Amino acid sequence: IGMMGMIDPPRSEVRQAVDQCRTAGIRPVMITGDHPLTALNIACQLDIADQGDSDRQVITGPALAAMSLEELEGVVEDVSVYARVSPEHKVKIVEALKRRGHFCAMTGDGVNDAPALKRADIGVAMGITGTDVSKEAADMVLLDDNFATIVHAVEEGRTIYENIRKFVRYIISSNVGEILIMLMAPVLGLPVPLSAVQLLWINLITDGAPALALGMEPADANTMRRPPHDPDESVLARGLGSYILWVGMLLGAVSLVT
Repeated sequence: IGMMGMIDPPRSEVRQAVDQCRTAGIRPVMITGDHPLTALNIACQLDIADQGDSDRQVITGPALAAMSLEELEGVVEDVSVYARVSPEHKVKIVEALKRRGHFCAMTGDGVNDAPALKRADIGVAMGITGTDVSKEAADMVLLDDNFATIVHAVEEGRTIYENIRKFVRYIISSNVGEILIMLMAPVLGLPVPLSAVQLLWINLITDGAPALALGMEPADANTMRRPPHDPDESVLARGLGSYILWVGMLLGAVSLVT
C-alpha cells in the first residue's frame, strides 16, 4: 500500500510577499526541519528556489554541520533552502551571510533560536508560537506569525524613513534661509528684516504644519521597487545635505533681494 506524503501548503499571501522581497532587493531564504524534497517543493512554489540543481540550492543539516564556516561562506549566496536543520545551525548561516556583507534578518520561535535571533542584524520572533526566550532575544515580534507581515513592516519602515528625510529637507532648508537673512541683512546695511515674533510665527505656521504633512505622507509607489540603502548612512546622505544648503541659500538670497 502506497503512503501519501503530507505537505502543508503555504499561505496564499506569501508568494506575493516573496515577489515583493525580490523587487525590494531582499533575498528570502528558507530554513526548515522538513525533508529536503518537501522544502524544495514549497520553495519552488514560492519562487524562493528554482526547479533546477537541487544539490546546489539545498543544504541539509548534517552537511551543514560538516562544513566549516569558510566553506559555507563560499556557497551561502547560492543556497536558497536549508532542510533538516537544527536551531543551532542558524547561527552558522547568519555568520556566513554577515561575512559576505549582507544585512541579515532571522526568524525563530524556540528557545534554541535565541542565539541566532540575537546574532542577526534583525531578530524576528513569532508572537503566537514563539517562546518568551525567543521574544526577549528578538528585535521584532510577529503578532500573527505571518511572513507577509515582515514585508509590510519593511515597506512601513522605508516610508517612515523617507518621510523623515522629506521633513528634514523642508524644515532645515527653510531655516537655513532664515539664518542667512538674519546674518546678511546687517552686513549689507539693511534693517533687521524679521522680528522675534515674526520668526516664531514663520516657524509655527509656515514651517510646522507643512513639515508635519510631509511626515504623514503615504508610501510612494516605488518604495518596494528599489534596493535597500546602507543601514549606516546618514539621514543627510545621497545629496540631501548639499540640497539643503543650496536651497536655503537661494531662499535667503531671494528674500534679501526682494
